[in-house]
Amino acid sequence: WSPELAAACEVWKEIKFEFPAMDTL
Repeated sequence: WSPELAAACEVWKEIKFEFPAMDTL
């Protein structure tokens, strides 16, 4: 588990959280 992988996972979780919110708008 590298810092790069952890950072990418955080970004991916933010993207997955924001896209459904955009769709509801």
